[in-house]
Amino acid sequence: LMNPDQTAPRTTRRLGALRFSPRAMRLYIVRHAQSANNALAHPSLMNPDRDSDPSLTEVGFKQAECVARFLKEEYGAGAERCAVENRIGRLYSSPMRRCMLTSAPIARELGLDITVRGDIFEHGGCFEGSADGAVKGRPGMGTEQLEREFPGCVVPAELDKGWWKESRGVETVEEAQERIAGVVKWLWELAEASQPRDGAVCIVVHGMFIDILCKQLAGAPMSIGKQRAMFCTNNAGVHAFELLVAPEGNIAGMLRFNQVDHVPVELQTGGSVDGLDECYMNEGSA
Repeated sequence: LMNPDQTAPRTTRRLGALRFSPRAMRLYIVRHAQSANNALAHPSLMNPDRDSDPSLTEVGFKQAECVARFLKEEYGAGAERCAVENRIGRLYSSPMRRCMLTSAPIARELGLDITVRGDIFEHGGCFEGSADGAVKGRPGMGTEQLEREFPGCVVPAELDKGWWKESRGVETVEEAQERIAGVVKWLWELAEASQPRDGAVCIVVHGMFIDILCKQLAGAPMSIGKQRAMFCTNNAGVHAFELLVAPEGNIAGMLRFNQVDHVPVELQTGGSVDGLDECYMNEGSA
């Protein structure tokens, strides 16, 4: 059996008088390490201890180092068992602090810059709740703060003053699904333009975001409220997809699901079904 991180020869297909070799781009999806909100017993809108843009816990910082070393050893530039085109060459992060703090050691270990994307944040956006359920939006980190806290990161101009509109309050599940459909479109555009020398893409994102993303890559119907199936991810867990571009239709193949063995058992957190269910059933709990 072939290691899925190695690449099988691509079959050249004949289309009329044309010859076409399918192109594939490897995509690694990483959930951020444990955040302060993850550690709350009830991270709901009404919990006064909930932070609009939390840092990592002590355990979370350890998880971030674990996943950074794992990605370097398995999918970094010097990973001999991994085909060159499947080694990570591009690193993107959500602008939320917990993802940036997870991305920082990954960038260090891989020798890459973090490119911040303003559309891969967690469902809900950046907001503060209160005991009476009132919600106040926050702008999130803008260019100056991101560059100060994470030197060398690449921040698009549109995030100069922050990435969230305070007037929006909390993003709904339907709005998140629509936004993530745009992220899927972007990923396929990357795959269509990708060359082996570009390497694989790694995105550092969030638990509910990953569930919606996996469903959309699989072509599953979107729904709100109670979910019949969910893709649950541990903190610092890793998924691997292959995005195959072909004239008969693009295919998203899941190669690995929620790899978390790189995190010692005593440090593993997150990934529960009831936790993700809570996010769908009670807006603002992500």
